[in-house]
Amino acid sequence: MFNKTSKNQNLIMAVTAVVAGLFMMYVAPEQGMRTLKLALDGVIGRILYVDPDFYPAVPILGATYGAWMVILYLAGAFALVIAQKVYAGQEWARATMLGLVAIPAVAGMTMLIPWMVLIVSDYAAMYAAGTHPVAGIAPPPADVSVMPPVLMTMVAGLVFYYVFLLSDQDTIKNKILKLIPYTALGVVAGMVFMNGQHGVRYFIFIPEMLRTGADGVMGSGSPLGGSFNVLGNFFTNLDHYDAIDLVRVSQAQIDAGQLVATKEAVYNPNTLLLLLGGYMNYASSYLMVLAIPFLAMKKKIGYYMVTGTALATALIGFNGYFVRDSFEWAVGGVMSLLLLVIFNLPIFKPFYLKEEDF
Repeated sequence: MFNKTSKNQNLIMAVTAVVAGLFMMYVAPEQGMRTLKLALDGVIGRILYVDPDFYPAVPILGATYGAWMVILYLAGAFALVIAQKVYAGQEWARATMLGLVAIPAVAGMTMLIPWMVLIVSDYAAMYAAGTHPVAGIAPPPADVSVMPPVLMTMVAGLVFYYVFLLSDQDTIKNKILKLIPYTALGVVAGMVFMNGQHGVRYFIFIPEMLRTGADGVMGSGSPLGGSFNVLGNFFTNLDHYDAIDLVRVSQAQIDAGQLVATKEAVYNPNTLLLLLGGYMNYASSYLMVLAIPFLAMKKKIGYYMVTGTALATALIGFNGYFVRDSFEWAVGGVMSLLLLVIFNLPIFKPFYLKEEDF
């Protein structure tokens, strides 16, 4: 992908590597942690005890935000130790930096969306409009910020990313062209990750485990006994419920014992769909980011990592639409399909493949 670089461009990229490294170590994780704490306060304090299908957001946000913060810190350290090689004009170092700074851009996007869902969204108004099934959720505070602290992580990541992508002596036309596949890849990686959040959220949702006991504590009245009960096991519980109706249940209905479960198991395709649409989408998002340095060095493995994950996530997205009538998964499927098309268009292939590999 890369053309020759001037000494000034190498200097700019080396300085950017240092700045990006320090940012990923000392700023981005702090912003992520602040956003996580506020998001958890919102879901626990305002939503969870009324609408229990938000319960999985608590462990999911802790795990995914935590993973991003660890990865960001490590990526920052890597950026600092290879900054000198970037200044020396070594292509592998520039390619590696392109992949490293994609991390805050994608991580920022995936940490921003839950803020909109858990902090900013007014579910009381949505219920009144008929677009949310559970009543009783309080509106967000009047002074809530629309944009989370982690927004800067995404914006800074994009700035760093474009510095490394465009700092060479290529033509203006080629620079504009290569913006398309490399930007699309980051956007789809973020969308795929967010669809993964949706999949895992409903895969691990066990409503019977949330029944409030006589002590008033959510979960203390659960009759299940954990995963050794078919209704408490991630892989068997949906065979005893209507999977779509399950996400509309309120905490009051759970406490009143109004959940309807069948005694006999009936195979439910939602279980496999949510497993793949959750954890496979997580893995695909990480693989898309991991592919970036290989693409920049025109290694075939990068191209096949992108096209393979794009195909897999497109198909699971469309599957999610048909099985669960999920519009957001349909959008994710279309975006992944567009990414697959983009990476197979001859006009873009010279930016990530050698001519003999077309």
